[in-house]
Amino acid sequence: MADSFEDHEIVGDFTQKKGHAFASTQLWPTTAIQSAAMPELYDPMPSSPRINVLYLAPGQIVISPQQLEESNPENIAIGGGSRLARKSPTMCVKYGTHASLIKAKNMLYVTENTSIPVPKLFAAYAYGPIDREVGDFGSVYNTHIFMEHMEGEDLRISWEKHTTSEKQTTITDLKSYVEELRALQAPGYIGPAGPFKSQAELNTTIANAYIAKSKGQAGPYIRGMLDAHKHGIVFTHGDLRPDNIIVKDGRITGIIDWEMSGWYPDYWEFAKAFYVEHFANDWKSSVGVSKCVSSYSN
Repeated sequence: MADSFEDHEIVGDFTQKKGHAFASTQLWPTTAIQSAAMPELYDPMPSSPRINVLYLAPGQIVISPQQLEESNPENIAIGGGSRLARKSPTMCVKYGTHASLIKAKNMLYVTENTSIPVPKLFAAYAYGPIDREVGDFGSVYNTHIFMEHMEGEDLRISWEKHTTSEKQTTITDLKSYVEELRALQAPGYIGPAGPFKSQAELNTTIANAYIAKSKGQAGPYIRGMLDAHKHGIVFTHGDLRPDNIIVKDGRITGIIDWEMSGWYPDYWEFAKAFYVEHFANDWKSSVGVSKCVSSYSN
C-alpha cells in the first residue's frame, strides 16, 4: 500500500522515542500534554497545502487526504466540524477542522501509562493551508487521526441486552480503569483551557464562563460554591458516556474519544459522566457510572 505523494509535500524528519516515530518538526512530549488544539505549523505560511506529519507508528505509511477520499471510507459519524469514517475493518480515521490533536496525544499518554484499552494510534497529521474562509471553517488546516477500530458495541446500544452478570463485569472493568487514570501523577497543570497553576484558577475560569452566559446576580454564589470544596487533581477522561465505552460479552474492549481528557478536580469525571442528553435505563442511577466514579462525587 505504498502510494505516491506527488500532489502533497510531506514534512517531517523522523526520530525514535519509546518505540514510536515522531516528526522532529513537531515533537510531542507525551507525558506533558499540550493545550493547543492546532500548533503553529509554519512561518511563513506556505502557498500550497502540505501534510505535516506529527506522529507515525512504526511500520505505518502516510495516507494522504486524496488517497483517503479515493478509498471511499464508510461514514460512522459526521458533525461538529469533523468526520469519523472506517478506512478498513481494522482502521478508522477522524478528520476535519475540529478533529483535535489533543485526542491523539491523550491516546498515546494513556496507552503508555496504563492498561486501559485505547485505540492504537497509527498516524496523525495536519493538512493545509486550505483555501477557505477561516470564519466559516474555523481554520485553514484539517487534522487527520488514523487509529484502530475497536471490536464490540458501544454501551448505548448494548447495555439493555446484557445480563446482570455482564453488567457487573462491565462496571468492574470501568471502575478499575477509572482508578488507573487517577493513579497517574499530575505534571502540575490542569485541563486543556489553561494551563492553570491551581484549582482556584480553574474555578475562576469556570465561574467567569458561566457568568458571561447567564443573567442575574449568580456570580458571587457560583464562585463561593466552587471555592468551598478542595479536590485532588487527577487525570480524567472527561466524557465517559455509554457511547464512548466499547464492550464485547460484558468486557470492556475499548474506551474512545479522549478529546476532553486532562488534569481536573476529582469530581469532574462524575459530573461529566452524567452529561447525557438521553439514556433511558439504569446506567445513570442504581448501576452504571455512579458505581464506577461515586467515590469522587462529593
